[in-house]
Amino acid sequence: MLEPIYAENVIVGVIHKKQFQWYVTDRELWYLDYVKFAQAFENEGDLAVDEYIEPERKGMEILSSENAGLFLKRIESYKGDAATLLKLFENKIESGEEEDVLDFIPSFLVDFDQKVFYSLFPEPASFEEYVPSDWKGTYEDFTALIPETEKYWINKDGESLFEL
Repeated sequence: MLEPIYAENVIVGVIHKKQFQWYVTDRELWYLDYVKFAQAFENEGDLAVDEYIEPERKGMEILSSENAGLFLKRIESYKGDAATLLKLFENKIESGEEEDVLDFIPSFLVDFDQKVFYSLFPEPASFEEYVPSDWKGTYEDFTALIPETEKYWINKDGESLFEL
């Protein structure tokens, strides 16, 4: 698992086959539709989609429910769990690096079952606009949708580390 870094290595919740999992990955992996993303930045007719594709996404210009299983296998090493993320978060706070708490705000929730992409990404990148055509992309606070047992920002006393 990578260490979360504000707007670079992002924390992503994934729902696939009714299972919830955290990942900490490079943000670039989460433009679900690289074709749309490339078109937004290319003016000429021939699209250089390949130049935008991360190695983990090779052969998956559009990441969807159909190829999610393969993709999630490829990013297995980026898996995280609530206990590990909580410990990292607490260590960051204890070290006096409170300005770095923004590193730990989850950036995306990707629900491959319901075909919904939620973004809380803190910079103007609009990941939610680059989703497959049969998906819904939205910029909104999705933290209430996270299962209680997965809310790594809640400590053993039931306090949100974002509010301490």
